[in-house]
Amino acid sequence: MNSSAFPPPPDEARRLQALRRLKVLDTLPESLFDDIVLLASEICGTPIALISLIDTDRQWFKARRGLDATQTHRDHAFCAHAIIRPSQVMTVPDALQDSRFASNPLVLGDPNIRFYAGAPVLTPEGDALGTVCVIDTVPRDLDPAQEAALQALARQTSALLQAREATLRRQEENETLQRKITAALADDDEAHASFRQSQRLAMVGQLTGGIAHDFNNLLQTISGSFQLIDRKADDTERVRRWAAGGLRAAAHGARLTSQLLDFSRNHLPDARPISVPRLVGAMQDMLARALGPEIDLRFLLADEHTATMGDATQLEAAVLNMAINARDAMQGRGTISVATRLQQATGDAELVDGAYLTLCVLDDGPGMPAQVAQRAFEPFFTTKPSEKGTGLGLAQVAGYAARAGGTARIDSTPGCGTAITLWLRVVEDTAAAADASAQSASQRLAATASPSQILLVDDDAEMREMLAELLSEGGYQVRRAHSGAAALQAAQAHMPDLVLIDCAMSGMNGAALAARLRELKADLPMIFVTGHADVGELLPGLGHDAVVLQKPVLLTDLALQIERVLARSLRG
Repeated sequence: MNSSAFPPPPDEARRLQALRRLKVLDTLPESLFDDIVLLASEICGTPIALISLIDTDRQWFKARRGLDATQTHRDHAFCAHAIIRPSQVMTVPDALQDSRFASNPLVLGDPNIRFYAGAPVLTPEGDALGTVCVIDTVPRDLDPAQEAALQALARQTSALLQAREATLRRQEENETLQRKITAALADDDEAHASFRQSQRLAMVGQLTGGIAHDFNNLLQTISGSFQLIDRKADDTERVRRWAAGGLRAAAHGARLTSQLLDFSRNHLPDARPISVPRLVGAMQDMLARALGPEIDLRFLLADEHTATMGDATQLEAAVLNMAINARDAMQGRGTISVATRLQQATGDAELVDGAYLTLCVLDDGPGMPAQVAQRAFEPFFTTKPSEKGTGLGLAQVAGYAARAGGTARIDSTPGCGTAITLWLRVVEDTAAAADASAQSASQRLAATASPSQILLVDDDAEMREMLAELLSEGGYQVRRAHSGAAALQAAQAHMPDLVLIDCAMSGMNGAALAARLRELKADLPMIFVTGHADVGELLPGLGHDAVVLQKPVLLTDLALQIERVLARSLRG
């Protein structure tokens, strides 16, 4: 007998489509469905009970009791007949006496079916997907109460399948949402800028406590150095040593300020070739302050000339997220290692074959159970109290890695710590090497400049005098102006070789002064100095080719920029 020997169910194509949509075929056993066949067997007093689903050419058992087989061919399925009349229970009191089944292999051989009763499992549209059926090896029948119970169990099975489908749909929607959120944390879409900004600002709080403490120490170093210089001004050798200490402290403070402000400012991600080892190395002070004194922070940063695509601020956020998660897992005490190295990927299911830079953050904390590690990169998943975490930190990490052409992986064993590794695709552009070359060139330039005439404009008297002294020490001839108006008068009286302008002045600000000076001399060289965190925001008002230096500025850096601007002016 084959399935064409009996009429097919109404709208077979729609029925099969509904069955496929459930995604239930060939799934693992589930206790709720197992309970259905247990009840069916007990209520009807049969050794065998099944939830049978009728596929194109087979019947497959979602749940079974008293039968080892997981499926049979549809040609041999009693249930293939039962689904033809969806509203009725099909009963076969004695299969040997029924012409449809007398020669069926399941009757003549194992499991030796004699009695069968099947209640169709229906979709909301009325299509029969299969049955809840009971089987016995001796002829018999069901009483009305048993038949009604079998139909009730079939309705319950239908409800379970619909609930299962709804759950799968929600899971798929959640996965789609998670992917979108992960992408939003890393993409360059302006619409997501405020979302990314809120995540960065949430982490600024993790930084400020440690950095504020460090700034007090830096101010003490600077203050102490000046006090000693004031007391021992005639002791040249010691004054030089104290001055050097004060300069180091000021430079350290400038780096911390720049990192904190860059990290918190709002900007669109700008993916370009970057040296991850160098950028991570520059974060060492910030990480140490953020993580606290009881964290032993170690770095093993190799392959610094290897470039990957990424945004520097997003990389810093990813590293900070991983490090803070590690610290919190260790309850603020333990060892965190940060390492980079070049690796090759071949035959990896997630990665295109090729070279990758791996960035690994390893801790010696308690580790994670497998079920937590599996979900660690999901947006909004967190094991922390709601006031201590949003669940978006590691999602941002995964998003950064994906945008860099790689992936993020987690390796954790309870009691053995956790390692989070980013695989970042290597790119040909060696931007890191170019940076190194530029730095070497800067170091080769002499700190002493030519005796050019500089007009210095700043409305802060102490800042103006300090910069004038530095420029004079560098060999420049300096004239001072305390305002934009005074600068215009000085330029009209004698045009300088270059004007050094503070951006934020009362009355006429730096941009307005520059515009007025260009009316006097269109190609007058200018350099702007600012304490503003985001130089990019100033450029539209100053001109996109403007040279802008951030305070505090060293004489060597200032002299280098002055010589470059003057040289560019001469080349015309």
